[in-house]
Amino acid sequence: MAVHRSDRKLVWLALGFVAGLAMATIWPHEPLQAVSSDRNEKFAIITTPVALDSEAVFVVDFLTGRLTGALLGRARGSGTAFINFYYRNLAEDFNVTAGGEPYYAVTAGGATIQGSAGSQWGQTALYIAELNSGRVGAYAIPYRISQVPTPPVPLFPIDNFPFREQNVTQ
Repeated sequence: MAVHRSDRKLVWLALGFVAGLAMATIWPHEPLQAVSSDRNEKFAIITTPVALDSEAVFVVDFLTGRLTGALLGRARGSGTAFINFYYRNLAEDFNVTAGGEPYYAVTAGGATIQGSAGSQWGQTALYIAELNSGRVGAYAIPYRISQVPTPPVPLFPIDNFPFREQNVTQ
């Protein structure tokens, strides 16, 4: 019985399909994580994963220059869902003068930050830019595993850099 050329093509197609399916099965799967944000002229809000199974929400108040946030833990029954709380005075960090009109932008990104002396950091960092100062700052998110709400803690400034010269008018 002779094997036709078209039969060989079908065999190779089937083998390729089976090999692709086998590779897809054993290939490591990465969880999908999304950061979302929204803003208007007076505030910005952003969500970001902090640990494998928890997410935090942060709000930048443009009027006060204050950044506040909370970590959403595992809610059980009618218990409290927000367990860790955060704050930072961005007006001080970016030297926004009284009466000045700050322009903030905020985003989050993955970060591997080494802990020391019992500190534990989230898997993302917040990146805040301020137009008048011309600087971008990176902030680490302290992370504590807790079943009850903890007192607010400051976000830790990692570093900052200028993206242009200061006090450039629009």
